[in-house]
Amino acid sequence: MDILNRLPEKRFEELDDLLAFISIYDDELRTQRYFELLEAHCADIQGSVCVELGCGLGLMSERLAQLGARKVFAVEHNPHLFVLASEKLQTYSNVEVVHADARTFRPSESVDVLVHEFYGQLLYDEELYVLDQLPWRPHLVLPNEGKLRAGLTSAASMTDEVVTPAVVRQLEGALVSGLFDEDNLPLQFDVATWQWGLGLALPSVVDLSGRQGDLLYFGLEVCHEGQLICRAGTCSNWSYAWTWRAAQRFRLWFAQGARAPEACFEWQF
Repeated sequence: MDILNRLPEKRFEELDDLLAFISIYDDELRTQRYFELLEAHCADIQGSVCVELGCGLGLMSERLAQLGARKVFAVEHNPHLFVLASEKLQTYSNVEVVHADARTFRPSESVDVLVHEFYGQLLYDEELYVLDQLPWRPHLVLPNEGKLRAGLTSAASMTDEVVTPAVVRQLEGALVSGLFDEDNLPLQFDVATWQWGLGLALPSVVDLSGRQGDLLYFGLEVCHEGQLICRAGTCSNWSYAWTWRAAQRFRLWFAQGARAPEACFEWQF
């Protein structure tokens, strides 16, 4: 879904975020897996104080309330999503919808459980950095881990009459999402990891020596306590990112952007 007419920049960003959440909720498998994660921690949620940062339309906050949380703070910065979440959650006496930026929100009482979905297509290119900088500490974060994994394959096995190997070669140095169908394509090795309390870990350089394939791809895995919750290629909310293999080594890092960290990528020749 794209906005086709000119709008003031702030208005455009707010509506673009709204449309992004509609796309997120279209991923029914992702929602199901998150519900299963919450239900697996029902004992931690019952009678507890919970926070959902970036509550969007309020689905997870509603589930926390239904699972018996004593208090749920549903925190949303986007004004349109805040209105929609407020309408959805108004019948729950144990839910307080808060219009605030996750970075400035300060809970009025100690938090037992924090729920979030701050993972980007490339793991850290969304809002995970916000969790690393929280001035308050929940007892439990759901989910609490994530990985950016990668693999190599043959361009000849993926390309077609339109997206040919010659076309893909022109994309050298660019990470392009949704370029191919990634069904059943395995993620083979870790590139970066994130864990609550430890933050982001990634090597200075990734060496591909000894690995076969002229097409490099990346995919996100969302995990909790070492257990896979959802992954790119299975949950449609996240797709693989692709680029032509131009060397044996590459560097991936994240630089602060205007709204969130931006992924930076370069081949090491």
